[in-house]
Amino acid sequence: MKFSGRIGVAVAAALTTIATAAYGSHKPNFDAIYVFGDSYSDVGNIYTATGGTYPAPPYFNGRFSNSQLWVEHLAGTYHLPMTPSLLGGTDFAFGGAEVLFPVPVSPTLSIPSVPQQVVLYLTSQQWHADPNALYIVQGGGNDILNALGGSPEQLGQQIGYKLADTVRLLERSGATHILIPRLFDVGLLPAAKAAGISAFATAATVALNKVLDTELGAETFALDPHIYRIDTDSLLQAIFADGSHYGFMDVTHPCLVTTGLPSLCTNPYVYYFWDGVHPTTFGHSFFAVLAEQELER
Repeated sequence: MKFSGRIGVAVAAALTTIATAAYGSHKPNFDAIYVFGDSYSDVGNIYTATGGTYPAPPYFNGRFSNSQLWVEHLAGTYHLPMTPSLLGGTDFAFGGAEVLFPVPVSPTLSIPSVPQQVVLYLTSQQWHADPNALYIVQGGGNDILNALGGSPEQLGQQIGYKLADTVRLLERSGATHILIPRLFDVGLLPAAKAAGISAFATAATVALNKVLDTELGAETFALDPHIYRIDTDSLLQAIFADGSHYGFMDVTHPCLVTTGLPSLCTNPYVYYFWDGVHPTTFGHSFFAVLAEQELER
């Protein structure tokens, strides 16, 4: 993954600051990267499903950001393609997807949940997962943002157990390399703050991560299959604590405002948030850096 100018300087600084282990000399040789998740990882499935109408500009080529997403940065590092599954690619993520249930969009159509995305992939492969591929499983933020009350701890636990079950389904089908990020604090999102649900979202995030840490903890030390965990939660906390250190001038407001009086900032690369939910491509690049570190240590 290559960056230039001030972006390169900031990301280089982040490598030094957030690294938890030194790079090893071995670089994995994956033959594909399969992705299951929501808008943080959707490189064009929703865009394709809507005939190229959503998300519309200034969103970039069907991404929910101003340019490439972290999974694309990561795929580029390994010289692998990253295209939507609806166009024959390996990215099965759909913007708006939840973990617990599919999201209805019409009487006959729904956005597949993250577990359903995994089933779609496995069905296409006769339930034999490629053992030489990297699998990325990501999600939970939409379940929390869309919750209609109840116990945040219980919600977080339900999401965590569902994600753990999804990982185990991949393992039983032959997957040997699975990356599942810790969910960042959803309560920090501008959308959560605007809706007045920050405390709820934070509590649900903590519960979700606790379940996944417990359920998948032992497998992070196993050689085959191996679970890769990246701490995007701690990363985001660090960026919020000192955004300028990471090259951001604004870590609390979105560059693109779509409610009320719409507006667009002049320089997205100094903003962490592209809109009320999603990072800018610069923000995404930090997730990719974390993933590269974990995969190559």
